[in-house]
Amino acid sequence: MRYSKRYITFTLIVVILLFIKLNTWSEDYSEVVAFRGAQLEDGVFYPLIAKSVNEDAMITFQMDGNEVSFDKDQLYVNDQMQVMASTEFVSKYLACSVHVYSNKKYEVQRGNTIYHLTLNEKAAQKGSENMELSSAPIQENDIYYLPLSDLCSMFGYDYIWDPLNYKVSIASENAKEAMLPSSYDLRNKNRVSSIRDQGTENTCWAYAAIGSIESSLLPETNRSFSPAKLVKDRAYTYVDKTGGDYSLALANFLSWKGPVTEKSSKVTEHVQEVHFYNGDDIDDIKWAVFQNGGVSTSIYASLSNAMMHSSSYYNAKTNAYCYTGSMEPNHDVIIVGWNDDYSATNFNGMVHGKGAFICQNSWGSDFGDDGVFYVSYYDTNIGDQSVSYAKIQPKDNYDTIYQSDLSGWTGQIGYSKENVMAANIYTAKEDEMLQAAGFYTLGKNTTYELYLVSDYTDVNSLANRKLVSSGVIKDAGYYTIPLEQEALLTKGTKFAVIVSLTTPGLRRPMAIEYQSARMAEAVDLTDGEGYISKNGLEWDSVEQMSQGNLCLKAYGNRYTIEE
Repeated sequence: MRYSKRYITFTLIVVILLFIKLNTWSEDYSEVVAFRGAQLEDGVFYPLIAKSVNEDAMITFQMDGNEVSFDKDQLYVNDQMQVMASTEFVSKYLACSVHVYSNKKYEVQRGNTIYHLTLNEKAAQKGSENMELSSAPIQENDIYYLPLSDLCSMFGYDYIWDPLNYKVSIASENAKEAMLPSSYDLRNKNRVSSIRDQGTENTCWAYAAIGSIESSLLPETNRSFSPAKLVKDRAYTYVDKTGGDYSLALANFLSWKGPVTEKSSKVTEHVQEVHFYNGDDIDDIKWAVFQNGGVSTSIYASLSNAMMHSSSYYNAKTNAYCYTGSMEPNHDVIIVGWNDDYSATNFNGMVHGKGAFICQNSWGSDFGDDGVFYVSYYDTNIGDQSVSYAKIQPKDNYDTIYQSDLSGWTGQIGYSKENVMAANIYTAKEDEMLQAAGFYTLGKNTTYELYLVSDYTDVNSLANRKLVSSGVIKDAGYYTIPLEQEALLTKGTKFAVIVSLTTPGLRRPMAIEYQSARMAEAVDLTDGEGYISKNGLEWDSVEQMSQGNLCLKAYGNRYTIEE
């Protein structure tokens, strides 16, 4: 088998280490052995153990006593057997903003406190105060890692590392409260895309989506994607003059068709996680901007171009906008920051209080403050249809995507209750290790269970499902969930991916693409085999029930079985 030699080596190492630690020889001889053993541990044994732990993804993680499923490359053991955490992991679980700049400087911000760390150096700074880390930040396999124990100490988290069982435990009980700064501007962090001009076309949705993705990649990765290609290469029947919304962009990104540059149609990044917010989620939107970059959102614009300065809702002297009427949103912009103390007097008319989002527009640099303006927290629509691109990975993250929903989420299905089970049937394209599944959550606090059937023959096979992951997802959005138990698939074998969703308050919690007027020419019902169930025993065809396909994807990597 593939790992047999590695496991044998690893077992021998563990046995030797335990023997050294637990021997009961004479005192003098024990001192010599302990001394030499320590040298061996640091110089030989620890790197060997660390290599095996990392290659086999053996680390487990608990947060506040709960087992947490995470991408296995997000935690790494260095040669001193200390745990290093990726910038993504630190941001998500320690409630801070973490980014790496071109000079290999890490900026870690929690509340108003900013820490500066440097790649491969233990010296660090808390503001102007110097400090020393236990381990230097490192880069492995294009991922930046920070010493987890140091960060937990900085922020007040209780941290336990069990090196015998390879288990990391973090508790937030004694941690300092995670606070957002009162003002924040991505422009000051080199985390905004360039100002663009959509011209006379109703394509703001594409410009906002592209700008948000570019912002989410910055400052680590600088990309210039094409809004025009996004408008052209989509699975909808829309034309440029009819407009669109964020769902058009998501269909393109989540199917791995984009984003692409003007010069090339090759996809360089895969969008794997997206969060949705509405106007009531002001603090959540701020956190998304703080951690993930620009958030696309919708407003009602009383005019459709840079002449909005003639609108009674816009103060051209202060670049401040607030609409308080009942019109539906008709324009997409990018939230790139906020100011809680922005005075209500900056807006035309009566505004109920201070505070504003800083928004990037797509009407060129002549509009506002070099293309940027302020939108009041009390605007009727600000925050609605907000999208945060929370996880964008290099294209080699997975070799294969299995999907039947190229048009993306256009409808919902269920049995008029909060729970539904859904199953998509696929045929393995290669000898592969199935590693993850992706689906939409259409409301807050969705409980999910993921199952696999690796030898599907007919619908009766779905009863033989095996639980491979479970959890609760806080925000609505699209999520790629790593399987806790990966499955080896043989080329040509049919398999089933099954998800059980419980979303409080929803009667149809499962996302589908379906035949509708705006995309009647686009949906291919022959590319999917999907079923839903109210009890996991009886299954109904989605194609027959709703003329649609399930939004339930799977991801795998090619696998070579070694003799």
